[in-house]
Amino acid sequence: MLCNCNYGKTKLLYKLMKISTYIEQHAIKDAERDNHPLCAEEYNELKQDLERHVEKLRMAIEGLSREGKFG
Repeated sequence: MLCNCNYGKTKLLYKLMKISTYIEQHAIKDAERDNHPLCAEEYNELKQDLERHVEKLRMAIEGLSREGKFG
């Protein structure tokens, strides 16, 4: 069973990845199609920020797992 902190990391990783995928597959394309370049720029920036946080969470989970502390 996961402790609350590790469960939180896992859940956040999952949700942030879903949001990032939505932005990539829908939001950016919709903004470009509707000729809203500022929105597309904002979505791209948001996606980059989310990807940075996703990578930090992934590294934390992998590190804990390697140390046998992810539980």
